[in-house]
Amino acid sequence: MRYKELVEKVHTANLVLVGLGEDLAGDLDSLYRSLTVLLEGKDYFIVTLGEREGLLKAGLLEERITAPLQEGEDSKSFERYLHWLGFTLNQKLCILELGVGFVQPQVIRFPFEKTCYFNQKSVFIRVHETLWQLSEEIAERGIAVKKNPVLFLSTGEEN
Repeated sequence: MRYKELVEKVHTANLVLVGLGEDLAGDLDSLYRSLTVLLEGKDYFIVTLGEREGLLKAGLLEERITAPLQEGEDSKSFERYLHWLGFTLNQKLCILELGVGFVQPQVIRFPFEKTCYFNQKSVFIRVHETLWQLSEEIAERGIAVKKNPVLFLSTGEEN
């Protein structure tokens, strides 16, 4: 997949669900700024295993972010996420998973795959250097990108 294709998938979707995992390394500020540009004008929600401060600093909306494993995170942000997720069924949804491994698969990896499985109008994009493979159930509507997600999104790196 080329970066331009990812941008097209995001822009043609009605809704965008983003998962930021534990395997993100590099210039995260640049990644967050790139996400801000990519998601501009979109109805989105971000689930992150990291902290939310960098996302907020980049201009992403606090009410569109949940960091369920962070200390001090209240349950309201996760409830907002679940409410938003309830409206994604039968919508043109782009699921973008960046650097999500298997440290906490029950938070992003497995629920995102399940969301894709049940929403037949969704497209799933997984970007990871080593854990890029897709399950058989979503492979038809999925795109696996074997690249560093930070470099791929923040610089449009093709190699």
